[in-house]
Amino acid sequence: MSGLCIPLKRENISRQLIYLYENQDDACFIRDNEARYVYINPAMFALLDLPASFSIEGKSLAQVPHWINVFEDEFKHYDKIVMEKSVSLSLVVTSAFGRENCIQPYIFDIKPFFDEQGNVVGTISEARPLLFFSAMNYINGKSPVKLTTHLSDNTFTERELEIIFFSYQGLSSKEIALRLGISHRTVENRLCGLYQRANVHNIQQFREFCKDLSFDYYIPESFLQPKIIVIEAVNA
Repeated sequence: MSGLCIPLKRENISRQLIYLYENQDDACFIRDNEARYVYINPAMFALLDLPASFSIEGKSLAQVPHWINVFEDEFKHYDKIVMEKSVSLSLVVTSAFGRENCIQPYIFDIKPFFDEQGNVVGTISEARPLLFFSAMNYINGKSPVKLTTHLSDNTFTERELEIIFFSYQGLSSKEIALRLGISHRTVENRLCGLYQRANVHNIQQFREFCKDLSFDYYIPESFLQPKIIVIEAVNA
């Protein structure tokens, strides 16, 4: 059913639903059909690192003091799709989150929010960290984890980390050079120096060295840029 003109207020949200989201770790928010916030839970408040005195009810994303507000138009667009087509939409949103303002990809699941008559009156969204999981991790019984932009033992320069990252991902010297806009000879010289510092003699040994430094889920911060990627849209 369609009822996009029906206003949604916080008092229209059931106390059971509020209690559920107030006590869960995943961030959640509800917006009306004009993309104004009706409710956010404590986890979402923390994710956006909002001042304690800030009242978000009735405000649009553009009025929220957080980096994510640059995506105002995109979120309104996807909210509209969700409401008009009664579908659920999943997005990967990369932005700075939390008190540390650490740039990370999060999955935002957006669903239509219905009133008691079955009319769509807004959207309800949940946000959680995007976890990464390889086939070998599954075989080895490991759990998915978040990306990290920090290494516990880091003596490398930013450029060295970028070269190591691409090398660890299996790219050749020429491919790394194209990615970084430098000559492949420069890449090869840097890798040669890195091999010497790591006391290894080939790429396999170097990969093991990198693995011990937790490069499995490391990504240089310069490669994480604010953006939105649509994962899927399914019928609600």
